[in-house]
Amino acid sequence: MWGRRPHVRRRDGWHGRAMNGAVTISSFGGLTVRLGGEGPVELGGPKPRLLLALLLSRVNAVHPVDALIEAVWAGRPPRTARKNLQVYVCRLRRVLGDRLVHTGGGYLLRLSAAECDLVAFEQRAREGRRLAREGAAGAVERLAEAVALWREGPLGEFGRLPCLSEAVDRLTEVFLGALEEWAELEVERGGHRLVVERLQDHAAAHPLRERLAAAWMRALAAGGRTGEALAHFDAVRLALARELGVAPGPVLTGLRRRLLAPPEEGPREGGGGLGDQLPRDLPDFVGRTEEVHRALAHFREGRREGRVMVVSGAVGVGKSAFAVRVGHLLADAFPDGLLMAELGDRPLGTVLRGLLDAVGLPPERSVGQALARWRSWIARRRLLLVLDDAVSATVAEALLPGRGPSGALVTSRYRLSGLSGVEWVPLAPLTEAEGLELLGRVIGVGRLMTDPEAAVRIVRRCEGLPLALRIAGAKLNALRHLRPAEYADRLRDAPSLLDEMAAGELVLRERYEAFWRGLPPPQRAAFLRLAARTPPLRYEQVVADAEELLECSLLTPPSGEVSAHLALYEMSVFAREFAGGLPPDAGD
Repeated sequence: MWGRRPHVRRRDGWHGRAMNGAVTISSFGGLTVRLGGEGPVELGGPKPRLLLALLLSRVNAVHPVDALIEAVWAGRPPRTARKNLQVYVCRLRRVLGDRLVHTGGGYLLRLSAAECDLVAFEQRAREGRRLAREGAAGAVERLAEAVALWREGPLGEFGRLPCLSEAVDRLTEVFLGALEEWAELEVERGGHRLVVERLQDHAAAHPLRERLAAAWMRALAAGGRTGEALAHFDAVRLALARELGVAPGPVLTGLRRRLLAPPEEGPREGGGGLGDQLPRDLPDFVGRTEEVHRALAHFREGRREGRVMVVSGAVGVGKSAFAVRVGHLLADAFPDGLLMAELGDRPLGTVLRGLLDAVGLPPERSVGQALARWRSWIARRRLLLVLDDAVSATVAEALLPGRGPSGALVTSRYRLSGLSGVEWVPLAPLTEAEGLELLGRVIGVGRLMTDPEAAVRIVRRCEGLPLALRIAGAKLNALRHLRPAEYADRLRDAPSLLDEMAAGELVLRERYEAFWRGLPPPQRAAFLRLAARTPPLRYEQVVADAEELLECSLLTPPSGEVSAHLALYEMSVFAREFAGGLPPDAGD
């Protein structure tokens, strides 16, 4: 009989209408949905279940219809795909009710932490890391709850499908970050036995994660198993050399040095320099000639004390690579060494512990004591400190040398206007010529010259962002059969250009997600308002929000000497797409 609505059958034969009552969704291990605490509900076959997994991969965010069709039918949709998708959505709505809605050209699944274990996991991990960053009580407990929720195989049997691999990688990264944070805090409060128990499998499975290795080594050493801790360092060193061609960073090497030092000798307070502990300088680094010369002059020819430079710019513009390049060039000016610390959203205490480890100093009982020890140590040396990915002027300010000949190079997506008396260097995207040079170095000049016009299209589609160009180059290297013109067409026609920018561990969306998590509410609201407008943006459109968005590098100011009232502002297409995928109330 025509007009009959699809229904959902539970395994015990239940038939029901659209539900807005209690729903519980388990996404770890097997994907199951329960209503009101009863048995699992039958969702009607693999494709409705896959659709639910896709919606859960970015819950509370809009999923474009075309992207869902592409994923559900693995790139080969039938002519009836859109109609079939509506049928699957209808089936899910019979269970999920008004939680699943159509909005903004796609579907949005709204779930709370009480309704879905995946939402609860991400929420508790995020809250735990925030509490740790603020030094507030309850951080260990919240992180422990997040870690306890994790099970291998998020998103059920679909987690290994290509269309969900990026989501699973993102969730795995959230878990490992929470696990590392929890382990560090748990060891600090004397829970090394519990850390050893929980980290054993993860430390062995992820030898390239130095922060995880450091937490594991500290827990082993605290339990009197120093030999095992040193053996794990050797395993990590070999894995890093084999897989990445790099040596362990300063935190791990400093920890190893302390574990090897005889107890009666105490900490090493002076002596020789640390050497160059910066990451590898990229051999295909291009452009930035003027900015590099400016940085070198600032540190070599400027005043001899308190030299600080802030390098700011948009997501993916190459701030860290620039800082590493400048640092290596300044090695002779800082005989006591070059040291790098990643800030991000890590709490001040965690960063200080890593710095003290790196220079061979013992940990302190409190953040205040650790800060005093650090400032006293660096004041007596001529060292270049690179503080990477600063999100807080307060944390960066606390770590800067208080006096003495040491210098500091700070990178940030923000201008860090709260830092006074510093040199500020903004980084813009590469010019078209520089972008072509970088792409040629990645894929080979010969291949690039087979179709220069297509290469220009790729550079423009990547907006001159070094990270996007490196991702595009990595994909062209992996897909040797793909001609540059075909890849340029693929970028032009991609339903999600942001999702196209992913190759291995280089994932542009993840950078934006990390950026969004740390964005203050006023800047979030301003971002969403302007992202919804059609570019280019005129002065009268941005005047109310320009200050907020210029501070966090989300808005590109006009170039040249022009009247502000005639100026045109730009926003990256990647930023616009990211904002467009957020739920309508994301800025609240």
